[in-house]
Amino acid sequence: MSEKRIKKRVLITGCSSGFGLLTAVEAAKAGFDCIATMRNMEKTGSLNAALHQANVNATIDKLDVTEPGEIEAVVAKYGPFDILINNSGILTMGSFLDITEAEMREVFEINYFGAVALTRAVAPAMIAQRSGLIINIASLAGVVGHLFNAAYSASKHALIGFSQSTRMELNPFNVKVVSVEPGYHKTEMIRRNANVSENFYDRQSPMFEQNRGFLRLMFDEVIPRAGEPSAVAERVVEIMQAKHPRQHYTIGKDAMWATIATRLGLGGLLEKKVCQKLATTARRENRKDQNKKDKRKNRFASEQRTADSE
Repeated sequence: MSEKRIKKRVLITGCSSGFGLLTAVEAAKAGFDCIATMRNMEKTGSLNAALHQANVNATIDKLDVTEPGEIEAVVAKYGPFDILINNSGILTMGSFLDITEAEMREVFEINYFGAVALTRAVAPAMIAQRSGLIINIASLAGVVGHLFNAAYSASKHALIGFSQSTRMELNPFNVKVVSVEPGYHKTEMIRRNANVSENFYDRQSPMFEQNRGFLRLMFDEVIPRAGEPSAVAERVVEIMQAKHPRQHYTIGKDAMWATIATRLGLGGLLEKKVCQKLATTARRENRKDQNKKDKRKNRFASEQRTADSE
């Protein structure tokens, strides 16, 4: 039997950065036959560099989970798989009023429908071989709603529900389904790759002032306290190696506390605290904005007085 047949083969999506990139490297280090995919092959540089630094190899190929033809091609080329990790995802920040329908649909196409389509393509071979593991990278946002991330939260909530349902359906065939629910981590999704909705800065929106407060809250408090993404990648590889993985995993201190609070019936108190903090931050940002306007107004008035006196 060849080495390729001995190694368990894992298909991972969204490997250009963040959890996907780190999981691909950790999986390769652990001895898995790793097929690392991404929708933009111009972004392979970071993954190649990380693999080289770790002195391991992985196969990198293109896969846009919203394109049925690409799903079919990857499954035909590399399948069957022992493990599937649905990691592809995008985040478009903005209130449910400001985000456009097209933006919301894009979030769902990638975060939910893409994962469903790929799972439907990979699962039949797992059923035939009576073994397999599907790991869906969801989010704490799918358990505890995140303000100004309604589309993202809803898509991850749907992915968690999909995981729960398919887990029972695939149980007779010894195919396990696991949901991973990380809290905030320092990935590019909340930094360079973060998107804001088309109407996020629309001053006519009733949400404008809250939007501004939310951004400041993210930059000042959430991102600095976010966990290291390597912790998620390492846990995912542990799940891949577990004989009896749990049904779901909550990763990160914020995720743990929020989940515990919700289970204890303290979700309302948690929401109240978040809303109070947002209101305070929004007022502070609005005062700063007003002060800037007043300074510009005073400067203009001073320049006018000077001009009139000359």
